[in-house]
Amino acid sequence: MEFDNNVILQNEENTLSNNLDIKAIIGKYLRYWKWYILSLLISMTVVLYQLNFIRPLFRATATIKIKNNRSDDNSTLSVFEDLGVLNGSNNNIGDEIEILKSKGLVSEVIKSLNLNVRFYINKNKLSSFLDDNLGFNTEFYENESFNNKPLKINFFLNDSVLYKTNSTFFIYINSTENFTFINFDKSVEKKYSFGQKISANFGEFIVIPNIDLKENNLIGTKVLVTISSIKNLTNSYANRLIIEPKSDFSSVLSLRIDDSMKQRAEDFLNELIRIYNARAISLKDDFSKNTSDFVTRRLEIISKELSDVDLTAESLKTKYGISDVASETGLNMQSGQNIENQIVEANTQLQQIEYIKDFVSSKDENDLIPVDVGVADNNVSTSMAQYNALMMDKKRLLKSSTEKNPIVSNINEQLKTLKDNINQGLNNLESSQKINLEALNKQDLRINSRLYSAPKQERQYRDIQRQQQIKEALYLYLLQKREETAITLGVADPNAKIIDSAESSIFPISPKKKVYYLAGLMIGLLIPVVIIYLKDLLDTKIKNREDVESRLNIPILGDIPKLDTKKQFLLGKEDHSSVAEAFRILRTNLSFLLTHSEKTGKTIFVTSTIAHEGKSFIVSNLAASLSHAGKKTLIIGLDIRAPKLKHYLGIKGDIGVTNYIINNNLSINDIILSVPKVDNLDLISSGDLAPNPAELLMSLRLKQLFEEAKEKYQYIIVDTAAISMVTDTLLLPDYSDAWIYVIRANVLDKKRLNYIKNIHRERRLTNMALVINDVDFKKNYGYGYGYGYGSVHEKSKPKPWWKITF
Repeated sequence: MEFDNNVILQNEENTLSNNLDIKAIIGKYLRYWKWYILSLLISMTVVLYQLNFIRPLFRATATIKIKNNRSDDNSTLSVFEDLGVLNGSNNNIGDEIEILKSKGLVSEVIKSLNLNVRFYINKNKLSSFLDDNLGFNTEFYENESFNNKPLKINFFLNDSVLYKTNSTFFIYINSTENFTFINFDKSVEKKYSFGQKISANFGEFIVIPNIDLKENNLIGTKVLVTISSIKNLTNSYANRLIIEPKSDFSSVLSLRIDDSMKQRAEDFLNELIRIYNARAISLKDDFSKNTSDFVTRRLEIISKELSDVDLTAESLKTKYGISDVASETGLNMQSGQNIENQIVEANTQLQQIEYIKDFVSSKDENDLIPVDVGVADNNVSTSMAQYNALMMDKKRLLKSSTEKNPIVSNINEQLKTLKDNINQGLNNLESSQKINLEALNKQDLRINSRLYSAPKQERQYRDIQRQQQIKEALYLYLLQKREETAITLGVADPNAKIIDSAESSIFPISPKKKVYYLAGLMIGLLIPVVIIYLKDLLDTKIKNREDVESRLNIPILGDIPKLDTKKQFLLGKEDHSSVAEAFRILRTNLSFLLTHSEKTGKTIFVTSTIAHEGKSFIVSNLAASLSHAGKKTLIIGLDIRAPKLKHYLGIKGDIGVTNYIINNNLSINDIILSVPKVDNLDLISSGDLAPNPAELLMSLRLKQLFEEAKEKYQYIIVDTAAISMVTDTLLLPDYSDAWIYVIRANVLDKKRLNYIKNIHRERRLTNMALVINDVDFKKNYGYGYGYGYGSVHEKSKPKPWWKITF
């Protein structure tokens, strides 16, 4: 049960430790609250600046329905179904979307609306302030004049050149009669009258008022004029144009675009739909005209052939004096009438097939094929209808692209395949028809054999009559189709039916100010956090007691605060500063460390890991603190490589420990120096610099020095060399009662603590304790020594609130 209690106690300690760590982390970040305020001010200022230089965007939407040419029985194009033009054809919604978004169509809309020339009046308020008062050159004009353009520009250059031009200039309206032309870099300023020709780097043009300048208060106004290339505008609009079906498999499309001007966005979508429909109607008209022309040409040929047959019949009747062959043949003809009708029909079909074959083989690459003009085979008719539908798609795509377009290339491949299928089908149909005709002729021969007694002229006339019937049937059929085509030629329907015309949103969709403000707030708070985190991540130096305690299980005697002055500091008897209080606490804690020692002269060695950690500073002031407490104290300088004690204590003297060790004639009294202004405190300096310090520290004379010193003094404070730099210090543990290991904040790297841990674990320094020097308590949550009881001289004037703590 006792074990369980210990476990519970350990868990409670771990929980408390974690809470303290969380508090420490939060406190570390909150300590830089001024950074957060400054960062928030900067980020929100940037957000406000950006919002003032972003034009609001409005969204315009429109809805159209792509028509299916076979879905509406009342369509004015239904006449084409009779000809088989639209058989098997269904509009591909994806293809129509690509056509609507094509750059060719978008470019045509931009040219139609003259969107490449824009006028801006009045600067943004922030832009005016920055330009007029701070010397900036933002030239940001917030208000664009689209519906009521103040000026009209007539260009004296070809459209092909104008549409490639990118230029910006200013027109300063001086009065109703004249203005000043200013180029964008303001290197050219010239006064002109309205209507006077201007020569610019891109060409010549004239400027005339488009509205009453005086009535609209435009006198004294600077107008920004921008001319953009059609290519750049086309790319911009094509990227912003979104076209999507309302739902899957739906022919209803939603069109939307974002623009800084409501009216311009609406006009763009409406014009896009109008030009799209105009193109579709034009293509359908071309198709109808092509079919009409074909029928007319065939009628001319059939009419001539029919006239030739009639003349032959007339000649035959005149030659043989035949008036009415039908009445003369009588009943002999009745038995073969059905066969003859079939022969006539078969020959008609065969003639029609030959006409279609001739047309297909001789037609132009982009011509359409008239279908269902007497071809009875459904497969051939379907192939011809598909060929025409693909040809219409190809012509529509060629309006906005070239033959190199992958879609056009794909259509060409399909057209070639369909044409081969049509030729093959016509050949098969012709062969079949010939076989059928041959069979009918055989039957007719059998009937004719019964008429062997009929006159020769009668049989000749029957042949001629048969030709007349074939030509007349074909002539009447083509005449009917020509009339039907003529009716539909001028009544082609648009391809897209407008459900909702373009309409813009009332409020801008961008920029979303709340999002910008939230982003500015988040960034303003995040930047200091990141900086503090990176600063701590990259800074591997020891900062305070917590950094040491988290890594070392070694007693800490005290923390010495950071000095506010760079001058040498030596503790005075009446000094009550935080540094002085820290050394008094160090003196008290040291007495607890030495309670086990019964020796009269207690020897305390002071060392550190590296140089410049403040060993001499600790030695001098600890010894001064002990002497102020009435303890007779001696300082011995055993850092014989880089001695600094004399500078701290303000003593001049040349002989010391090295002299004593080398010269046996010297006694301890010869090398002892009294520290001025500090009672009960003496010094034995390191002496002359020696070439062999390690060998000197192994001398028996050093042991004799310590034995004599312990008889004279209560405390002996020894300043030694940095332990990781040289081996000198590790030669001295036999003379020590305790070791003070100095760690200087912001100097010693945390990785060096492992070296200290190994020394302690291996007990290479007996009775070892730590002192943390140069701790900046102002950066460690405000806790320090003195608790507000420092001297009046130490209380400094508080820093201004805006001064950031680093």
